[in-house]
Amino acid sequence: MELWAYILRRLFFMTLLVLGISIILFFMINLIGNPIDILLAERPGITPQMLQMVKEYYNLDKPLLYQYALWLWKILHLDFGTSLMYNQPVRDMLITWGWQTIKIQFAALIISLFLSIIIGVTAAVYQYSRLDAGIMSLALLGRSMPVFWLGLLFILVFSYWLGLFPSHGAYSTGAPAWGSEWIDSLWHMALPVLLLTYFNGATFTLLIRSNMVDVLRQDFILAARASGLKTRTVIYRHALRNAIIPVLTYVGIMVGLMLGSSPVTETVFTWPGLGYLYVTAITNLDYPVIMGITLVMTIMVVMANLLTDLSYVLIDPRIRLA
Repeated sequence: MELWAYILRRLFFMTLLVLGISIILFFMINLIGNPIDILLAERPGITPQMLQMVKEYYNLDKPLLYQYALWLWKILHLDFGTSLMYNQPVRDMLITWGWQTIKIQFAALIISLFLSIIIGVTAAVYQYSRLDAGIMSLALLGRSMPVFWLGLLFILVFSYWLGLFPSHGAYSTGAPAWGSEWIDSLWHMALPVLLLTYFNGATFTLLIRSNMVDVLRQDFILAARASGLKTRTVIYRHALRNAIIPVLTYVGIMVGLMLGSSPVTETVFTWPGLGYLYVTAITNLDYPVIMGITLVMTIMVVMANLLTDLSYVLIDPRIRLA
């Protein structure tokens, strides 16, 4: 009962937070002026009558408060409006383009978390060894290099020099590779996923290694070793459960900011995801798409924070939600 009360309380405050952000988002977008006037300023062939029709279609001739109330009402019905540039429902675009982002982001997140647990624990167990030094050097290198530069380096090496993977796009323009759309999709995913796995895994490895070094020095670990438990049991069942909690916080932040961090990767690889769409929408002042993606990003952040807090209880029963 305590857990459900906590969830309901958090959902209430999350709703207020999303509502406040939606107000700020809507009025900040409108501070730039009427987007239709800006988009059509360099098109002298548009008649005033046609321009007025477009404004009426998008309700831009109404007061701002009325526009916001109408926009919010449509959002509650999952209607994010129509894109000014693509002339498509934003909801459909969020689903279509969002799936492409989810494919590479979640695949990279799962792979990097799995590998970093093994690598980070190994580095902590063999602290100050050559293996530890090599792991730390690679992790620091991956964390220090800019993502766009690392992406270009991956394209140069794996695409142009070795010819192993395609350098851009989510599908082949002609016939699918090896006659299978699934294989063709995985083939195009390889480089973006490899880049994100290395970048995310570098951070996870540093966090896990640092936390494991501290936990392995705790008295309860010494007591577990003295009681005769196997080394593997002590490390992965007792030490790792305590060391993984700060990592989960970072994972929650990454999941919430998944759309915010995707534009760089998707722009480098010309990947048709929400990040690439976001950059294109900002460039072309496609404000329904901008507001739709930003609002979805906000909801993802607050939901990821809630799920992260709930996962603490599952991993460490000593933690109580207040």
